[in-house]
Amino acid sequence: MVIALFGATGRAGRLVLERLLARGDHVRALARDPGKLVPHPGLAVVEGDARDVPAVRRAVDGADAIVCCLGMQDIAVPATDFSESVRGIVEAARAAGIRRVVAIASAGVLADARGGLRNQHGLPAAFANIAAEHTRNLRTFEASGLDWTLMCPIDLVDAPAGTARWAFEDLPAGSHTGYVDLADTIVEMLGRRDAHGKRVGVVSAG
Repeated sequence: MVIALFGATGRAGRLVLERLLARGDHVRALARDPGKLVPHPGLAVVEGDARDVPAVRRAVDGADAIVCCLGMQDIAVPATDFSESVRGIVEAARAAGIRRVVAIASAGVLADARGGLRNQHGLPAAFANIAAEHTRNLRTFEASGLDWTLMCPIDLVDAPAGTARWAFEDLPAGSHTGYVDLADTIVEMLGRRDAHGKRVGVVSAG
C-alpha cells in the first residue's frame, strides 16, 4: 500500500512510520523539517505544514490510505490549528478519491452512557482545549463520507510494548495506553473493514 502519513516526526507517528516501512508499505510523509526523518527506500518526504493545502495535496497524491498522527501544539492555549489541519486533510482525501483514513483522538470522544461524549462529563479544565479540538475532529470525520477510524487512547505514555487491548465504540479497562501499543493498533486497523466509521478505544494491559 501507499500511505500518506501526517505527524511522522511525533512520538506516535515515528512508530507508525517504522511499522509501515517494516511491512513493506510505501509512505509519503509530510514534514516541516524533512531532516528529522531517516531516509528509507520506501519513504518519500513532502516538505510542508499540515495547514498548507498544496503540501497536503502533494502528500496524499497517489496514496491508498491516510494515517493522521497530528496533535495539538499546546493544550493550555485555545486554538483550532489542529482541527483546521484535519479538515484540510479530509478535503484533500475527498478530492483525491482516497476513502480510508485512520486518525488519533482520545478516549474523551467515545460515547458516554450518560449521553453525549465522555469529555462532556467531569473533564478537568486543563484538558478543555484539546477536548474541544478532538470533538471538532470527530464531527469532521462523521460528516466526511470517508471510511474513517478514530483511535481513542487514554493517558498516552512512553512504555515498552504490552498487550494492546481495544474495542469498537468502548474503552477496555486500563490506566494508560503505550505509544507502541497505539502504533501497533493503528497499523492493524488500516486493513480492517469492520473498523470503518468506528471509534476504537485502546489501552495497554502490560
